[in-house]
Parts: sequence; structure tokens; C-alpha cells
Amino acid sequence: MRYEEGKKRHEELSRLLRSYSRQYYIFDDPRVSDEEYDQRYRELQEIEKEFPQLGSAASPTQKVGAESEKAFRKIRHETQMLSLENAYEERDIEEFLRRVRKQAEREKIDFVLEPKLDGLSASILYRDGVLVDAATRGDGFVGEDITQNLMTIEGIPKTIENFSGEVRGEVVMQKSDFQKLNQQRQEDGEKLFANPRNAAAGSIRQLDPQITASRKLTFFAYALIPNQRMRLTTQMDVLEILKNFGFTVSDQIILCSSQSEAFEFYKKMEKQRAELEYDIDGIVYKVNDLSIQKKLGASTKFPRHSIAYKFPAEKVQTVVMNIITQVGRTGNLTPVAELKPVTVGGVVVSRATLHNKDEMEKRDIRVGDRVVVQRAGDVIPQVLYPILEERQADSVPFTFPMVCPCCGSALLREKNEAAIRCINMNCEAQLVERLIHFASRQAFNIDGLGEQNIRFLYEKGIIKSSVDIFYIKNHRNYLENADGWGKLSVENLLRSIETAKTVALDKFIYALSIPQVGRAVSKLIANFFGTYGNFLHCIKNAECEKLCQIQGIGMATAGDFSSFFVNENNLKIVQDLGGDGVSDGIVTVMATKSSEENIFSGQFVVFTGSFEKLSREEAKELTEKFGGKVASSVSSRTFLVVAGKNAGQKLDQAKKLGIKIISEENFFEIIEKKIPEINL
Repeated sequence: MRYEEGKKRHEELSRLLRSYSRQYYIFDDPRVSDEEYDQRYRELQEIEKEFPQLGSAASPTQKVGAESEKAFRKIRHETQMLSLENAYEERDIEEFLRRVRKQAEREKIDFVLEPKLDGLSASILYRDGVLVDAATRGDGFVGEDITQNLMTIEGIPKTIENFSGEVRGEVVMQKSDFQKLNQQRQEDGEKLFANPRNAAAGSIRQLDPQITASRKLTFFAYALIPNQRMRLTTQMDVLEILKNFGFTVSDQIILCSSQSEAFEFYKKMEKQRAELEYDIDGIVYKVNDLSIQKKLGASTKFPRHSIAYKFPAEKVQTVVMNIITQVGRTGNLTPVAELKPVTVGGVVVSRATLHNKDEMEKRDIRVGDRVVVQRAGDVIPQVLYPILEERQADSVPFTFPMVCPCCGSALLREKNEAAIRCINMNCEAQLVERLIHFASRQAFNIDGLGEQNIRFLYEKGIIKSSVDIFYIKNHRNYLENADGWGKLSVENLLRSIETAKTVALDKFIYALSIPQVGRAVSKLIANFFGTYGNFLHCIKNAECEKLCQIQGIGMATAGDFSSFFVNENNLKIVQDLGGDGVSDGIVTVMATKSSEENIFSGQFVVFTGSFEKLSREEAKELTEKFGGKVASSVSSRTFLVVAGKNAGQKLDQAKKLGIKIISEENFFEIIEKKIPEINL
């Protein structure tokens, strides 16, 4: 290759790799597979070997990850967070093992084999036993501050006695939680996450910690960098200490000393990966002896003591037998491919979503096509592309419906939105889906009223709206003698319906199936209104623009909320259903904390210095009890700083930003309601 050709290709590859990295690390939306990225990365390395003058500190070969998003505060890592070198073939691993033995000057070396978790890398910093900061990997030197979001994850200790240092690990979303989240997003008309990795990354990088808290995440710890001397000699010691600290550590880890054992474990995990509750995309081979790890050191991008042996993506071919268009509870139309059943990753797949009209037309998927299918993130069946060479001569493009396929009503597509919606809220498909949602676990939680029973009751004319659910008891005799029911099942159902007659305000709002109002937004709205009476007053008097006052709710959501209650039937359902224990209603809607009780009303409170009466955990519990959230650092979003003795930088920062500062004694006066509120 001539120099000019090499230079041109180097610029092209560098531009592509920077774009790919930004999409992956910043926007949680990878555009290419890891394998394709690595191919181009290796090509860039080869060009720099041939023409060293093209290499520089700005080259993608010298950088880890991507620069942090500007919306987040930056945190500089005390020790650089490196990435892992990837291997795709046994010979790559053989070369790695040979290189390690040679550089370590040892023939026999034990390796720890750990699953390569497919999530978002994060670092947690503890000082004097207290969690003070958490950050993403970022570019390896500087990451994004995700402290408040990370602290919403169960299983991360907020304090570790007598420990100062850094714990590193991976934030992941388990497959079952991912499926629930995507199902909910589809029902709410939101963009679906491509896989659990994207969902975890997108959830942990929310500007509003309440959204993170509403999504179930898990943090798996795998590394420890103590600031003080600890008796750690091996990676297995590190994992044991992390478990003792209270962190979650993968249970799929082994110690091995032979190459054959290492390859056997890789093959075993490749077969079992579909059965795991979380996604893994390979196996990490890591030197067990920490002194050897230190001796081997690192390059500018990778540690030399570890490597990731990646699994190949499993793809299979099948035939599209039909394409149907489903109507969801909020009216969104979703094209779905009905496939000739095929096994992918140990699971039989017969249907796959085509997401929306634009995505389907872009891929040009047609009935009769032979297509390549994979399970995205090993969970969601995904049609990748058609095999055009095998397309039938009489094949025609799929025509997306011009009207609702269920009720024949007009369709609406808002500007800059991918979703196409049936505007008829009385469309039968929507009504049934809304009834299913209303009774679901996250809404009214009515056991015995799943999809099959809802459809049966709807077809028999027993329920046509959510109000009718509470009058199913009037059809008891009929149901006890109906096929598939019986006295016991009917009795259990009626008991569950009675229990559901008391419901929290946020669940009541969520159950209504308002477009763009999912669980997190329902909680924000419930906290804002406080009582069913306030909520009803707002929708009866068309004051829905008030929702724009709530942090985290924009004009689009408020607009959909308002449009929903323009429909008189929707308003009537709310009026018929609800009561607050004072006014009559079928169900009693429990109020959220009153403004008097909810002293801190969703605001961030920072504690700094030492306290006489309060431990950090007690301070957190009290703040959360009265509606607030404890932050570890002071920023422009901080509502209040409580300063104890020997308060340091946080106090100085609060003064600089003009944030209200009170003492421990003042804090207790507020809690004990000697003063009803903070006047800021």
C-alpha cells in the first residue's frame, strides 16, 4: 500500500471508529457488531504498523471508550479504566497464553475465567467507608457522574467499614426485566431498546434518578483497587472480598491452569449462555496472581494480563410466512413477522417484531422472503435482513395499512415520530389491550385476570371497560359453569378484585393507559398532585398544562395526557372508578404524602462533615422518608446542604453556589416539624 492510500484509509477508519465509539458509549445505540468494529480496528492497527507516522495520541487505537457526554458532571478516575483486548479464535487465546508465560517468565500460571458481562462498566469510589462517587468508564481517564443513579441499585453497599478505594464492575439488566421494560415501552409508544446492554446503559445514564430507580438493574463487581494495604494476592481473593463487602459477584467463575480446561469452559458457557438470567458475550481470561498482573502491566488501552474471548453471534435462516399489524393499548401499530419456526440460541422463534413502518421498509422485509434471524442480545427475536438472491419472482413489498386494521379508523403520525397510531380510543384492539394492562401486576394487580381470561370476558360481553371488572361478581353463576373456570377459580378472582379496590395514586394513573405515561411518569404525576381529588380536578378542568411544571415531563407528554382526557369516555371512567375515602368511588385511591409531610419534595440533600446524632445511613433514611434524595456531591441541582463538624469542600462549594446550608440541629427541627417548611 502506498503512503497516500494508507493515509486516506487511516482517516476514513479513524472517522468511522470514533463515530462507532460515540454511538456505543455515549448514545447506547451501537451501529455495528463488536466483530465488525474489531475488524476495522485491527485494520487501522496494521496501517499504523506500516506507516508509524500516522499514529498519534488522537488515534482510536490509543483511546478507550469515548469522551463523556456534556450533560453529566465529569469525574476523573484515580486509576485509568482500561478496556479489554478481544479474541475471536482459539489461536488468539493460544498466542495470549504463550505471551503471558513468556513475559512473566513462568511456565505454569493459573487463570481466572469470568463471564464477560454485556453491560456498562462503572467505577465506585469509597472514602473512609462511605460511597462518595460513581462514574462510567468514559474515555478511561474521565467518566460521567452516575452517583445518584447507581445508588438506586439494590446490592451496592453505601458504606463499607474501614475501606477506602475503588470497586469496579458492570451494570447489567437481567433478561426478564429487559423484556418487561421493552414490552412497556412498546405499549407506551416509546423507542425499544435493542438489547439488555443498551437498556442498562440507557437507564444508568438518566438525568433523573427516579427513572433509573424505576428500572431494575444489577451491579456485578469484578475488580478492587484499595487505597490502603490489604492482604490480597490473587484475583480469587479480590472476588471473595467483594462478596464479603456485600457486592454481587458472578457465580459462573472458575480457576484453571490448563489450556484445554480453559477452552472446555468457554464451550460450556457458550452453550449455556441462553439459560443465564443476564447477557454475556464471551469469557474473560485473567491472570490470577496479582503480582504477575502488576509485572505484565498494560498498553495505552489494554491490560496485558487479561483478554476477552468473544462468542460468535448466532444467526439462522428461516422464512417469513406472513406479516401482520398489531394494535397496542395506546393505538400504536406494530408490524410483526410470522416466521416458519426455527431454533435460535436454544429457543424456538416463530414471531419477530419489525418495530415500525420506517424500519420495516428500510429493511424491505416481505412475505415469502428467506431471512436471517438472530435474538438481539440473545433475547428479542430480530429479523436482520432478507436474502435477496432467494427472493421469489412474484414478491411484492408489504403495504402498511392506511387505516386501522381492527376498526378501520384513521391513522395519525405525529411530526418527527416513528409511531403510527389509531386515533379511535374505542377501537376494540385498544380496549382489550388496555383491559389487560389495567389488571396487570404493575397496575391494579388482579390475580386470575390475565390476557386469556380478559379476552374471554370481553368476547362474552361481561367486561367492556375497566369499570366492568368490578361488577364481574354479578356474573358469578355463569362463570362457575363456564369451560375453564369453576367455583374455586371464580372465588379466587373475586377475592383478588376486592383486594384491588384499594390502590396507590401512581398505580391508578398508570393503569389508565395514557400515551407516554409509563410507571416512572405516573409516579412523578402522583407526587405532584398528591391526592385523587387534585388529580381529578386537573383533568376535569382541562388544566393538564400544569404537568409541564414537573421536572422530567415535557410538552409532548403533557399534550398526550391532555388529549387522552378530551375523550369524555376516559374522563367518565376516572370519575366512576375513583374515590379517596371521602368522596364515593368503586376503588379507594390512596394519596401520596401531603406537601406538609413531603418536606423535601424530590429534592437533593447533601450531608457533609461529622454528626453527633446521625449516621449517614440514618440521614439517608430520614431524607427519603420525607420525599428527598441524598446526593454525594454538591451541584447546581442541590436543594439543601446539612453541615456537621469539620465540613470541608462540599461546604465551600455550597457557599460558592449560594445553596441553603443548615446544621444538624436545624435538620432535626425540620423533621420534627418545629418549622413546617424550608423557606428558600
